[in-house]
Amino acid sequence: MEVILLDKIAKLGELGDKVSVKSGYARNYLLPQGKAV
Repeated sequence: MEVILLDKIAKLGELGDKVSVKSGYARNYLLPQGKAV
């Protein structure tokens, strides 16, 4: 799943970066905490 980061995340990227992550990681961690869209 590709997401755009809204915050700096260690070992993943900087604000505004478009990164590819596993669907579960995005759905269960990044999206609920507002760290990615």
